[in-house]
Amino acid sequence: MSLSQSEIKGEVIFSWYSSEGRAQLADRWGGRVRRVFSPGLGRGSVNISSVRETDAGLYRCRVTFPNRTPPARNNGTFYYLDVDGGNLIVTPPVNVTVLEGDRAELECLPKSPEWTVQWYHEGVPVETLPEFAQRSQLAVNGSLIMKQVVSTDLGEYECRISAADGQTQSASAFLDVQYKAKVVYSPKERYLPYGKSASLDCHFSANPPLTNLRWEKDGFLFDPYNVPGVFYSINGSLLFNQVDESHEGMYSCTPYNVLGSAGPSAEVRVRVARPPALVVRPLPLYLVRLGATVTLPCAVAREPHHAPPAIHWIKKDGTPLPEGRYSLSEGNLTITQVSEEDRGVYVCSLSNEADELAVETELLLENVPPRAPYNLTAKSTANSIHLSWVPGHNGMDVEYNVWYRERADSEWRTMKLLSRGSTHATLLALRPATEYELRVLSQDHIGDGLFSKPIFVRTLDSDPGEDRSTTAGVSATVTEGIMNTGTSWSSATNEASGATLGSVSGSVGGPIGGSGTLDELGVTVRLIEEGALIRWSRAPGDDTLCSVRWYDTDEPQHKLIAVFSTHQDYILVSPVVEGAGYWAGVECGEVIGGTGVQVPQYTRLRGVAAGSAAAALLLGALAAALCLARRRLRPHARDKRSR
Repeated sequence: MSLSQSEIKGEVIFSWYSSEGRAQLADRWGGRVRRVFSPGLGRGSVNISSVRETDAGLYRCRVTFPNRTPPARNNGTFYYLDVDGGNLIVTPPVNVTVLEGDRAELECLPKSPEWTVQWYHEGVPVETLPEFAQRSQLAVNGSLIMKQVVSTDLGEYECRISAADGQTQSASAFLDVQYKAKVVYSPKERYLPYGKSASLDCHFSANPPLTNLRWEKDGFLFDPYNVPGVFYSINGSLLFNQVDESHEGMYSCTPYNVLGSAGPSAEVRVRVARPPALVVRPLPLYLVRLGATVTLPCAVAREPHHAPPAIHWIKKDGTPLPEGRYSLSEGNLTITQVSEEDRGVYVCSLSNEADELAVETELLLENVPPRAPYNLTAKSTANSIHLSWVPGHNGMDVEYNVWYRERADSEWRTMKLLSRGSTHATLLALRPATEYELRVLSQDHIGDGLFSKPIFVRTLDSDPGEDRSTTAGVSATVTEGIMNTGTSWSSATNEASGATLGSVSGSVGGPIGGSGTLDELGVTVRLIEEGALIRWSRAPGDDTLCSVRWYDTDEPQHKLIAVFSTHQDYILVSPVVEGAGYWAGVECGEVIGGTGVQVPQYTRLRGVAAGSAAAALLLGALAAALCLARRRLRPHARDKRSR
């Protein structure tokens, strides 16, 4: 296959023979024409990059058969290449490959010699690079000439041409600088930890890539294949399986590539040192009282003829140690007058020339509940209140309960947040134009903390023509990690309810209104003590906003109670009424699902259970009376038989 440009008297610019497997390219097209391997294109398709105005013209592709007679037929496909766009650049730059120390030139010929030509290296103007400016110059024709390239000149170069009328155009090319493999960094001394694994690296640079790397020790060739416990890594580093004193010495490395080597590295003195070791380790947990003194041990083993390791104590959360109340003695940390801010995880770090070691311990306080949240803020709608607060401390294991009630009501309702550490909550299904009192209670594994200061919030007035049943909760968006609504259960319901009251699932039919016929989300509704927990299936990492509609199926035409929005795959709706029927419709993007649930009559069940228990007691009493009567009659029967 050959490609020729007709306007140059049929000059062949590209040819490829399947038997050779190597393409032939005309000199002036170097680096700009290549075969294209893409589905849907013929095997003879080519790609022309860095198109110039001079490339415009008629092209012909011919297929020849060297081993057939006749070798050529009347074939070939003609293409006309038209270069438009008002180019300012006549000859754009092309990719160039040179050896380090050689001269390099990147062309960029503008249409008019009066136009401005500026060059950039990796997005930075070349004239602002002092070292580069000393070795380069801008030719009259706009080309960038580098007198003697170095390895750091490698990268992308961009030519920008600005015309007198303000038009600009740019073109870029890549300069590849090849050089012998060379060492770029070599430390004078290196410590390896005794008894542990370690590596000795050779810091080199090579273009083309590395082909071989040779190590020497004490002036002799060091072959890891002949040394037990020492191996080569992929990048040529020495890997020591278990360091001992025999590995001490003077090491040097020499990298090679196809161009050769720039020489060996400077010698590195390798010393073997004992890694830091602990004589007394701190316990995993310390439980102390407020105001007490505690000592966290971290005593190190002393090595003769070696400097002791450096010891540092820090708090894992980044907060500083209590200023003026702590002291260090031989690695042990002592804290006096322990306060609530001192609890947390402490880290003892040891380091010497060979290795580093870190151990952790946690300090807890006896009977200290979390502090009360503060700075409560709220934003209300007609049917909801979005509440946020600042935690008493930064513990992530703290749980929160929101207590709220109408200002004129004495009964409190509570909402427990499912996610630990959340500092936001949305209360739904509230009454419009009503003032509410809200408090937040925090608790952790120690116990309940204090209530926050109360905040009084009034819900907005609803529109006279607005149906509350269809708008409740529409504007209340459930935030990340908070899938709860208010909970109000009577004492009788709590007694009858267990941790799990039921779980049902169903198809999408029902009150969704015909939006779908397949339950693609796998929606389930589970009755728990706090209300109805709605869950649906989602792909891992999917954070699509989902819309949840909650219907009352006992009302005519399935009354819409509330609408929620969430990025999670679950939401808690409460309260639910005994004996009522509900329907949950979920829509996540274009995927939908739904299911219904029927709440049992717990009061009726308790009545049946109580009646059954009374009947059982009555039957038991009758059985006991009959048994007692039989025992009283048995002596008289014996007397009659004896007579």
